Amino acid sequence: MRSLVFLVIGITLLAIMGVAVLHAQGVNSSVNFNSGVNVTGLVASYYVHLFIAEHWIEALNASGINSTALIELINEAESYANIGNYLSAIITLNNAINLASHLMTNAHVNSTQTVINNYVSLTSAVNNTVISNLLSNESLVNFTLRALSVLSKSDNATYIINMSMAILGNEEKSFHHYVPPNALIGLNTTMNILNMTYNALLSAGYNSTVRQIVIIKIEVITISLLTPPGLRTYVLSRVLTPYLMTLSKNTSRAINRLSMSLNTTIPTPPQLMECMGKINETLFLLMSKPLNEPEVYVMANDFINNYTTCLGQIKALINETNTTQVIIIKFMNITKELSNVGLSNLTPYIINTYSQCKSELINAFNSGNTTLIMQVLNQCSYKVHNYEGEVHYAIWAVNMTRNYLSYVNSTVQNLARQHGISGVTPMLCYVELNNSIMSNITSIIKALFNGTISPMEAQTLINEYLSRVINSTPSLAAGCLGIPVAPHSYIPTSTWITTTPSATGELLIGTNGSAELTINITNPTQENLYINGFSVGGLTCSFTKAVEISANTQGALELGLAITNNRITSVSSLSASGNVEVSQGTTVNCNGHLPITYIPAVLNGKLYLSNDEQLMFFIVTGAGTSTLINYGW
Repeated sequence: MRSLVFLVIGITLLAIMGVAVLHAQGVNSSVNFNSGVNVTGLVASYYVHLFIAEHWIEALNASGINSTALIELINEAESYANIGNYLSAIITLNNAINLASHLMTNAHVNSTQTVINNYVSLTSAVNNTVISNLLSNESLVNFTLRALSVLSKSDNATYIINMSMAILGNEEKSFHHYVPPNALIGLNTTMNILNMTYNALLSAGYNSTVRQIVIIKIEVITISLLTPPGLRTYVLSRVLTPYLMTLSKNTSRAINRLSMSLNTTIPTPPQLMECMGKINETLFLLMSKPLNEPEVYVMANDFINNYTTCLGQIKALINETNTTQVIIIKFMNITKELSNVGLSNLTPYIINTYSQCKSELINAFNSGNTTLIMQVLNQCSYKVHNYEGEVHYAIWAVNMTRNYLSYVNSTVQNLARQHGISGVTPMLCYVELNNSIMSNITSIIKALFNGTISPMEAQTLINEYLSRVINSTPSLAAGCLGIPVAPHSYIPTSTWITTTPSATGELLIGTNGSAELTINITNPTQENLYINGFSVGGLTCSFTKAVEISANTQGALELGLAITNNRITSVSSLSASGNVEVSQGTTVNCNGHLPITYIPAVLNGKLYLSNDEQLMFFIVTGAGTSTLINYGW
């Protein structure tokens, strides 16, 4: 009877192992657990028990013994089997067989002994089959590999390992009384491997890369310790090929991206090829050489060290590729920005630096010298970073200059009308001044781009030049139009002949976080003007009471401006002079902001009149020239 009990224990453990792994993998129970044992083994065991029970019925009937109770148990077992509960069916049949043996023993002791002997022989054969499958190294390898596969995809590694060790521990407890000690060597080795996995994963924490490397190492150890050389080659290839293919694909992908970015063929780094060669050497020894346990651990460590080295080198190659692409994209974007604002004449300096960087990168990657590659990448990153700041400043300076040239054109046209100069002369005058001013600004930017002067020197030169020409704009316009003026004389705009309202502005920026805006207004009409508000750049303000300018007079609005974080955001004071009248209690409400202009410039402004008309005017900035823009240079 001990054989029968042992049979049930073995089959139960088989069921637990199969169901546990299948449950962990989330697959259908019809999928094989391993090549030697599967869930259908319970079905086979059920039919063996059924066969034995039915023969007991025949034996009881032949001896004239009532077999009704036995038949009822068999029917009950079949009902369990019909719903797939083969384990309960086997237990029920086992009870039926026990009952039959007792009935037979009580009735005919001698004739029963022959049947019992046949039964013991059959159950022993079944037990031996189950035991050999459960304790075979191949089954243990498959069990461990499946558990490791689940571990690599699960966040609950502790539970899975503990469950796997509990299954194997129960199996060891059940078998150690019935099998010789050497039959449990593979089982004990597997339990040690899982225990080692548990400790290694605890040390890895939440680092997914380290956890993956731990699992790969355990897979190599498991296969190498429990699989004979003939089968080991196949199993190691099947398990490790996906990892090695990933290394190869990532390398090829990075090399292809790098080659496309640099428009040439970049070779695989020699150190990476050497690393992959060491992986293959170690793998060959693991596959072909008979190994004892210490050798397995040493060679598994060698394999993982080589694999980790290759992984790090591929990661470095991918980072180098990404950095290279970023540098190239930045160079291209800079040239596009310059072309989009009409400064394509400045792009050759950027393109020359880009071509130099590209050539140095190609040479560095062809050499395979990691230190040289990083050195060139850092140098090119530094260069493109500087160009980004310089180009941003250059575009801003040119845009401010172009805005100032609108003021120059307005000045030329007004002077020409005042002095009766018509035809193409005013236009030619403006073109001359425009070309001269833009040429001077561009020459400073070119010197900046080719490294002749530093960014700070460029800003200083542009600030000084614009400050000089802005302050002498009327004189420059007059000289260009051929109007006689004394050297360094100032031609006041207030004397210009006009029949419509006009205004000019001046913005003074102080060093104490304040600014002052003065708007000079001329009203040559016969009607009073009423101003509801004004705007400068992105700052728009409205008066709670309209500001009045009497007919055929002029005057000025004087506004104190508040600066916050290098932006003008509100009006702190309001006063007037001349024939501009501000009613008592008038306040100013503002929206938006005006960035502080750290460059002499001419800004566009608007006055909003009560008749819904807008009066455009220019505002000359008269301060900020001593402050330089910080672009991270």
